[in-house]
Amino acid sequence: MSRSNIILRPRDHELVRAAWSLGWVTCRVLTDVVSPMTSAKTLAGRLSQLASVGLLRRRRVVGGPGGHLWLYGAGRRASAIDPAYADAWRPPDFHLAHTLEVGDTLAALLAPGRLGALSVNEWKGQAELLTWHCPGDAMADLAIRWTCGARAGSWLVEVDRGTESRHALRRKFLRYLHAPEREVLVVTTTEERARNIALLARELGAPALTTDRRSLNAENVPQVYDARLGRRRPVDEIACPPRYEERSR
Repeated sequence: MSRSNIILRPRDHELVRAAWSLGWVTCRVLTDVVSPMTSAKTLAGRLSQLASVGLLRRRRVVGGPGGHLWLYGAGRRASAIDPAYADAWRPPDFHLAHTLEVGDTLAALLAPGRLGALSVNEWKGQAELLTWHCPGDAMADLAIRWTCGARAGSWLVEVDRGTESRHALRRKFLRYLHAPEREVLVVTTTEERARNIALLARELGAPALTTDRRSLNAENVPQVYDARLGRRRPVDEIACPPRYEERSR
């Protein structure tokens, strides 16, 4: 199949952009992020078509249902859609598990109602963040913008797999102190680690919110540790500080 006999739809542009922005991503995450009303099986067929014409690159890795997992990234011809997609960034193999968890985290953040009254309406993955990254600055896994009624805000998102030492986390938070206009949302492995990371951020004065993956994927609105306030609260109350502070008196 050549690119001349495939008709690109707006959804196709979103799929290629998401695959480029995240580096490598699974079909399930692309379904959740781009086209949640489509079944993963149906979308997988379209992804195969886009891969066959070079707009996506497909890679099989061992693991997942059926013994293997298909991953998608921007293809060699993706720059025909957007020149920014040329020389697409992809994580090294040792970073692959972390990259897939970043995709899972993004899918959870975008799920309707997952964050209560707060909703995410814009996001950027690491490939996009690298385009304006300066040496010495913190390098987040995601950047998202959210709204809650008339309020709006943004977070830099760090996905922590529990492998970084306290010293490494300290260096990372010190870099974030140079970008105080954005809070950092850390999604980590356990509630205890989320609490400890919040305590470290509070010691340094870093504007951080921390939670664990189980809380983020639960049915109820996730609870986050707020390093600035030194307490835990529902994530959507971040958008309503006056109401929260009044209730806390």
